[in-house]
Amino acid sequence: MAEHHPPPHQDDEPLPDSVAVGHETSDAQAGPIVRFLVFLAITSIAIAGLMIVFHDYLERREAAEKVGRYPVAAGRDRPLPPPPRLQTEPFEHIKDLRRAERRLLDRYEWVDRKTGTVRIPVDRAMEIVTERGLPHRGAAAPETGQAGATDSPQAGTAAPQD
Repeated sequence: MAEHHPPPHQDDEPLPDSVAVGHETSDAQAGPIVRFLVFLAITSIAIAGLMIVFHDYLERREAAEKVGRYPVAAGRDRPLPPPPRLQTEPFEHIKDLRRAERRLLDRYEWVDRKTGTVRIPVDRAMEIVTERGLPHRGAAAPETGQAGATDSPQAGTAAPQD
């Protein structure tokens, strides 16, 4: 069965004051805590000072490197790199491109007056294709004799182009 252990304090021995009262009767020692806080403050200040010194060093080094490496070439303009070059203002370039495309797609314009070629707006071209149908070659008579097959573009059927 279970073993019986005697309580740590017998009835004849008096209990320590901290156990009898139910809490510690002495305060924590403030000395070690204060020493740790002083150490922490000094260390933090020292690290911040080292960071400032290191930052100043890096700034001076950067400024020294920005001085021209080739003083003879200081007065000359740098040549442009070979194309293709990076865009300096890509959003403006795409807006200009879209405006130019829109001008071509939304208005009537002669492409070649001699041959009678014109540019028409896309919406109008789609209407014309819907009305007339797509152009196609006239197909030979159907060999299989299918009923209802026709070659006219008005019927809306288009023969496959070779």
